[in-house]
Amino acid sequence: MHPSAGNQFVKGTIEKGEQPRNAAERELLEESGLVCPCAMEPLGSLPIGPDRTLWHFFAWHSSGLPDRWHHAAEDDFGHTFAFFWHPIKSPLNENWHPIFHEAFQFFASRLRAP
Repeated sequence: MHPSAGNQFVKGTIEKGEQPRNAAERELLEESGLVCPCAMEPLGSLPIGPDRTLWHFFAWHSSGLPDRWHHAAEDDFGHTFAFFWHPIKSPLNENWHPIFHEAFQFFASRLRAP
């Protein structure tokens, strides 16, 4: 959870010359403190939100992670983010901005597929 913007997924911008997968790994580390232990699996891309900004989605698998944790992001004005795992089979509630509902529908359907 972002300290001033409610529940969000880890996300960010792609820096000039950066590949989407590298940006996803960097944002994961910067925002959550997690290091991706293996190659991220691409789930696809989708224009999201009123401006139809292209979002790239990736997944990775790990075990032994805590159910909840906090991380102080060095690059986000010193915000400390509170993290939790949202069940992929449960819809998002009103604590999530509508833009994340759109993103969740896209990637959750790919993660639930056999």
